[in-house]
Amino acid sequence: MKDWFGPFERGRKALAKHKTAYAIKEFKKAVEICPVRASKELARILYYLGLALDRSGQPGLAAKSWVNARKLVRSGPFVSLYSRWINGYGMRKSESPLLDDYRAFQSVQVLRYLSKRGSGRFCSEAERDVVYAVIDDAWKLISKSKVLYSLSCTEKLAIFRKAKLDFPYLYIEDVFQTDCDPIIGNFRQKHSVASVRLTDDDPCSCGSGLPRRMCCGRLYSCTEQEYAHPKH
Repeated sequence: MKDWFGPFERGRKALAKHKTAYAIKEFKKAVEICPVRASKELARILYYLGLALDRSGQPGLAAKSWVNARKLVRSGPFVSLYSRWINGYGMRKSESPLLDDYRAFQSVQVLRYLSKRGSGRFCSEAERDVVYAVIDDAWKLISKSKVLYSLSCTEKLAIFRKAKLDFPYLYIEDVFQTDCDPIIGNFRQKHSVASVRLTDDDPCSCGSGLPRRMCCGRLYSCTEQEYAHPKH
């Protein structure tokens, strides 16, 4: 009997009984034990770990687990399920394409903002609320302009990355940032997308067969970004 099989089966039974916390613990244990060379078995564990994380209200981490599993296998039943769970941005698929677009835009802007923070995290709930409010206001301009209609995910990403929002100076060190140029993108100029060289549709260099935007170049959810760095 393979060492990883025990915790994997315990995780599956716990998941069936809706004991997600215990299931996550056992699946993580199975991932640690399973050798990398057993790619199909490891992918299977990661897919079930994703299910447990998703049911526990952690869709960002679930998407990460599914993406890692998809990198290991290029055929089989789990591959078709991948497109059911993951959207064109490499994030957990939501109930509507418009909400997928909003979360992608939000992710791009939060990443840009947090990359300028020393800790890579929000320093307070008030700061977080202000940043998200600015992002929401900008999103209203985008959705009202209807420029995203009929565009591919790659073209939408080009627009999201082009938009630089006017975040306020919340701390004294922000005043000394040289790259905080407040630029609001003109979302009505569709021709601006054509001038941007698109690379997100290129096959991912890891060899998964997926486009880069759905694999190693996927967008991380805002929750993943906020908790990527431990508090000091």
